[in-house]
Amino acid sequence: MLKKMLCTLTALVMLVTPALAIKGEVVNPDELPYIPTEGSPSSWAAPEIKQAADAGLIPQFTGGPSYQDQITREQFAQLVVQTVEVIQDKELPAAAEGTFSDSDSLAIRKASQAGIVTGTGGGKFAPTLTTNREQIATMLYRAVGTIETATGVDLAPKAGSVDGYTDQASVSPWAVEGVGALAANGIMKGNGSALSPQEPCSVEQAILLAWRLYAQYGDQAG
Repeated sequence: MLKKMLCTLTALVMLVTPALAIKGEVVNPDELPYIPTEGSPSSWAAPEIKQAADAGLIPQFTGGPSYQDQITREQFAQLVVQTVEVIQDKELPAAAEGTFSDSDSLAIRKASQAGIVTGTGGGKFAPTLTTNREQIATMLYRAVGTIETATGVDLAPKAGSVDGYTDQASVSPWAVEGVGALAANGIMKGNGSALSPQEPCSVEQAILLAWRLYAQYGDQAG
């Protein structure tokens, strides 16, 4: 009788928590692939977001943002670190605790140690500050350099330039190289003939950039 009751209880648990049952094993929910839970991705972004999720590129974002929310500096650090670690198949080293006075996020410290992100001055990182397209492009371009150093694969083989875009004058001088390189290599796509460098960058837009970087690595490495 006891054995029967235990079997029944086990079956009920499996019914209640099917997402945690993988080949008969119960795993930590924090180890499962994470996708933002508030709403759904925009139709134009959904196919690539699914591919990014399947590749394991989407981290557990701080704050659980929706796809359409503007991505914060910390959230992007989480995304870019996970993407680089998946591509390189190894964990990035982290800067020391206390590197920034306003955040001790492991992802931020990893991104800082890799030279992908910098602080905002005064020992601060401003983790909740949102970002725009040229800022994201600059950080992602630094990630390209990190990957190339580690793997020898050039993810931006085409020379970059913002010439020919109607809003090229809107690109900040410090962002020209990154924006131009990502645009030339199909990682950051313009809005027709415009780059929209000052426009906010949403969570789903950032995920798409990460996916295209990952896909570019597959194309170049293959």
